[in-house]
Amino acid sequence: MLLRQAISNDLSQLINIENNAFSGDKINARQMKRFINSPLDCLLVAEIDGTLAGYALVLFHRGTRLARLYSIAVASEFRGQNIAFELVTHCEKIVVERGFITLRLEVRNDNIAAKNLYVKMGYKVLKTLVHYYDDLADGVRMHKRLDPPGPSKVIKMPLYVQTTPFTCGAACLMMAINAVKPNYRPSRVDELSIWREATTIFMTSGHGGCSVHGLALAAINRGLQIRVYSQSSSIPFIDSVRDKNKKAVITLVHHDFCQQLASHGVEIHNSSPNIVQLKQWIDQGYVVLLMISTYRFNGEKGPHWVVLSGYNEQFMFIHDPFVVAQKDAINAAYVPISQAELTKVMQYGKQKLVSCLVVESSLAKDG
Repeated sequence: MLLRQAISNDLSQLINIENNAFSGDKINARQMKRFINSPLDCLLVAEIDGTLAGYALVLFHRGTRLARLYSIAVASEFRGQNIAFELVTHCEKIVVERGFITLRLEVRNDNIAAKNLYVKMGYKVLKTLVHYYDDLADGVRMHKRLDPPGPSKVIKMPLYVQTTPFTCGAACLMMAINAVKPNYRPSRVDELSIWREATTIFMTSGHGGCSVHGLALAAINRGLQIRVYSQSSSIPFIDSVRDKNKKAVITLVHHDFCQQLASHGVEIHNSSPNIVQLKQWIDQGYVVLLMISTYRFNGEKGPHWVVLSGYNEQFMFIHDPFVVAQKDAINAAYVPISQAELTKVMQYGKQKLVSCLVVESSLAKDG
């Protein structure tokens, strides 16, 4: 069996498979032709002795790390030969190669064989879709987190899960301290202490977050050698509040941070590190904290601190201090993100603020 990209000459066979496989919700010839020629999406076919045995169509969503298995069908004369399994497996490989790590699909709730196949392949049910299909049949939405090859270069450090909604920066700094001072033991007392030192006081509608300037000072106070990168046309987070008094407080705190850093001889680099620099720092054993925008992950416009924990040829890996439940913590260490995607999420807000703290080493002799 040959698995390959569909070409224009496959159109008639694809439409025959489509018409025989589905009674409704069909892809018509015009749509199928568009998918064949799409530079973004992937129409994969299984060919046996010159005849198409089936196809799978994957759509790639711009601006997310999510791919969707939009449609899959096997010709009736080729069923029972594991063709659907092979198609889905190859689709997963293509998805990972393109830098995506989640594959989502919808399947009829009464298609027991297909649902069983997806469950066997590791797909989890997200939700039931009431009256989802043309004939008002219910559907089931499923997804699978795909595993790309692991990092070829890693920073060894345990994951620390933030214990409040607003202490991601503090949690990341504690992970960095642990990486360069192995005897250091993170604690909730330190988490809240670092946040008090580094917070901007106000941000959006809740507690203030940690700016890179504040985290840099907290790092210095703990005997760390650091570099600071802050590319911004304005004061960090100033656009996240409307109240003039809050803006005045954020401004006052920011200027105080800058003055203290200057007194320590810290240079603020007004630039954004590129992927090559990030990899070089990891190679040197440096720990890199990045503030990212979570919008491309969950649709919420919030800043969030993560730690770079490794890389391979295609992906960067992060330790993410935020987890919904403690049982999910294992999935928050060495989380893959494509290098292209990382460069996009490193900018936050209207200012396209870039914040990066590089922890080079510990100056302290003790653990």
